[in-house]
Amino acid sequence: MKSSADMPLILVDDDKMFITSLSHQLKGMFSPEKKIQAYYTGEEFLKHLKKEPCVVILDYYLNSSYKDAMNGLEVLKRIMKVNPETKVIILSSQDKMEVAVDTIKHGAYDYIVKNDNVFLRTRLSIINAVDAITVSRELRGFKSIVRTVVVLILLIITGCILLQHYYPGISGTSGIK
Repeated sequence: MKSSADMPLILVDDDKMFITSLSHQLKGMFSPEKKIQAYYTGEEFLKHLKKEPCVVILDYYLNSSYKDAMNGLEVLKRIMKVNPETKVIILSSQDKMEVAVDTIKHGAYDYIVKNDNVFLRTRLSIINAVDAITVSRELRGFKSIVRTVVVLILLIITGCILLQHYYPGISGTSGIK
């Protein structure tokens, strides 16, 4: 199981200056060892999308530099098809509520407007997303343990019933009245 430090952080934005600045800010906020991967188009990123949970910072308008590029909402929909556990944080200059609601409705973990607080809000959202992935993994492990215990209890009960059925003289109360 990967630790949160090993979990890749992926930036997808067609603005190279912004992605460089965000990457630099995030390295300063986390650790220099934090894996940060950057892509300038959604198509480029989708070629490298794996079926393991990660955190993706995704620009809403990816087609401002590359006119035929998919936009962030289209990329989000494809990410959710491949791995719905991926935490996608949408960054946008759009300050419209309906745009934010639409992205959340399609599986975005958070929606952050690109303004003066973008770096701080992004950092906090990343921390929360990593925590959510970690809790989800722990919950899956706990569910697996509970299933195993339930199966063992059912096997023991079944064994006791079979023993009582085939060997009726064997019971814990045979001499006690």
